[in-house]
Amino acid sequence: MTFLAITSIFFLAAGLLASWAWRRSLEGPKRVVLTGGGTGGHVNPALAVAEAIKAREPDTRFLYVGVRGKAEAVIVKRAGYPLAFVSSRGFPGLRPSMALIRFVFAVGWGMLRATGLLLRFRPHWILATGGYVSVPIVASAILLRLVRVAPVRIYLHEQNSVPGQMNGLLGRWADRVLLTFPQTLSYFPKNGVVVGYPVRHAIGSVSRQEALQRLGFRLPPHRRVVFVFGGSQGARTINRALVEALAYLAPHRHRIFIIHGTGLSQSADYHAAQDTEQLLRELYPAETLDTFSDFYYRQDYFHNIADVYAVSDLVVCRSGAGSLNELARLGKPALLIPKANLPGDHQVMNARAMKQAGAAEVLYEDVLLADGKVEIRVDSQELATRILSLLDDEERLQRMATKSRGFFRRKATARILSELYRDKLYDNGYPLQAVETGPAFFSNAQLLRRLQAAYASDRRGYDPAAVVGDWDDLTYYRHRAAALLAASSWQARNVGVKLIGLTRYREKIPALLHLLCDRTPAGRVQRLLGGDFEQVGFIRRNIVTALSVIGHLDSQVEQALLQALKDPYYEVRAETCRAVVAFGEQLAGKDAWVDALLERLGDSSFEVAMEAAKALGEVGVDGRVLEALVGLNQAFHWQVRNAALMGIKRLLERRVFSPSEEVLRAVNRFLLTAPDFRPTFTIRENYNAIVALCRQAGASREEVLPDRSNRVGARKDA
Repeated sequence: MTFLAITSIFFLAAGLLASWAWRRSLEGPKRVVLTGGGTGGHVNPALAVAEAIKAREPDTRFLYVGVRGKAEAVIVKRAGYPLAFVSSRGFPGLRPSMALIRFVFAVGWGMLRATGLLLRFRPHWILATGGYVSVPIVASAILLRLVRVAPVRIYLHEQNSVPGQMNGLLGRWADRVLLTFPQTLSYFPKNGVVVGYPVRHAIGSVSRQEALQRLGFRLPPHRRVVFVFGGSQGARTINRALVEALAYLAPHRHRIFIIHGTGLSQSADYHAAQDTEQLLRELYPAETLDTFSDFYYRQDYFHNIADVYAVSDLVVCRSGAGSLNELARLGKPALLIPKANLPGDHQVMNARAMKQAGAAEVLYEDVLLADGKVEIRVDSQELATRILSLLDDEERLQRMATKSRGFFRRKATARILSELYRDKLYDNGYPLQAVETGPAFFSNAQLLRRLQAAYASDRRGYDPAAVVGDWDDLTYYRHRAAALLAASSWQARNVGVKLIGLTRYREKIPALLHLLCDRTPAGRVQRLLGGDFEQVGFIRRNIVTALSVIGHLDSQVEQALLQALKDPYYEVRAETCRAVVAFGEQLAGKDAWVDALLERLGDSSFEVAMEAAKALGEVGVDGRVLEALVGLNQAFHWQVRNAALMGIKRLLERRVFSPSEEVLRAVNRFLLTAPDFRPTFTIRENYNAIVALCRQAGASREEVLPDRSNRVGARKDA
């Protein structure tokens, strides 16, 4: 008997033994594996369901499987559930890279560890609530089921309107995918069911007086309390904006109190508590910080968040499904700051749905220039203004609180239990008010196509707000576009540039100019492929186009465009010449522009020379421009000769000089080279147009060309 046969028999026997042991163990008390994490939004739904299962079957055993260093390591341990760890990583995409290699090894090793955990614990159910943390357990369970070892039922809970990568990939093998949003059913038509978002029982069961007694800090009486947090891990943009906003809130310290949850994040990229502490010390002297204690308190994470909610008059937070359902259950008015550019923009959709219901206000993240870099930030002064404005309007807060309570339906956990126990006590397809997301939004690609088509069809009457729906939608799309400017991918930044131009987001012109003039060298690989700077030529060209579409010209824009006329990429130089045409009335007669365009007539790229000739027709005001354009009659490329005629024609239309026989004699030289292999002789057409202008003006042989000193004020009328 060969080694291979012996090995096969061994594994077959081991599998049969494991399957027999697993099925025997199903006769005992329920055993449930919970997995999912990275953030509290993944952990808390699992704990809420675990509470409900324990209430129904107190003998149930649980095992929570997570990843070290993430939110579950703190939250689950505090909740008292057994906790085990596996290795896993976020999926970096299919593009070959070291990150992809690390992902494969981490998940592979995690699956080996997960398989051992499952074979020892032998659960009845696996409940996964998303995040890459869930991948090893769910993938291992699916494989064990395929080889008939594990008679386990797999349930996935999807909190967002657009499935996460793990749930989207593995959901097809789950027994049920439990959905928060009705529209997510389209992703899981066979096994998806709408149940809502399970909220922990502790949320909402605390009175204000009880909470005041249990808080770990003193809350001064007669203060309006604002609770600010960015989720369990913390949000860099929210944390930094609040720290900066303290300067604007301090004058109102006698009537407000800020509770700040900085977050648990301790990654290499961002340590929430340390970063917040460092920024406080950088912005405020020590004696000022000491005085802040009477209206500002911070802590990395509030395990007693129900107590903090109970004493809060206004909540400032992200708009994930978990936070919104907790706010709705409590009836808390909120100022929501959705995270930009998430898959499906589910946080923005959630926030806008709450706003449309009258339960919340929305403050978008924005792209701002800071320390010479383009960063996604929240405007601190705007944050302070919005907080104070809401606190000053008691009637509005009360209306928001009432609307918020009506935004929540309270049977999500019961529906989940009915799926787990398969007793169908509730209508599982019932749509939840708490997850209505309002109107659908365009993807970036869809939005770009719509705006480009509208702009091309009617530039004069172009109104981006009318294209996207209304001004409120346009505000959202502008902020979404601006967030792309800080993306690591140049392709994403390029889309952001185009959208900022087409939405006419004038406030982002400084960010566009920064990128246009940025001369940070490209990476080594990019340089090998012909790249020059980090902001690639396509981005720089499209920035110039965006500036033209926005239509705003000031001294800073002028200087940036003058620099762009010398850009190493020929398409940037050509597009800048086209921008001169768009701004022609404002640039006409300026020596700096005339000189720069005359220089571009000798550009190594005939396309640049061609566009420069057209642009000179818009800004030229004296005879030297005409002489330079006439001098192009022997240019090698017919397109350049044709552009020169177009420039001359435009000079005549602008009445820079009077039509004359001498002009006709000068343009006659272009006819010698007019024929080409096109069915329509474009040069001849432009020549005929110039002849028509001269004849209409009644040109006489006595008229002569103006000399170089002939300026706009000395023009001859036809």
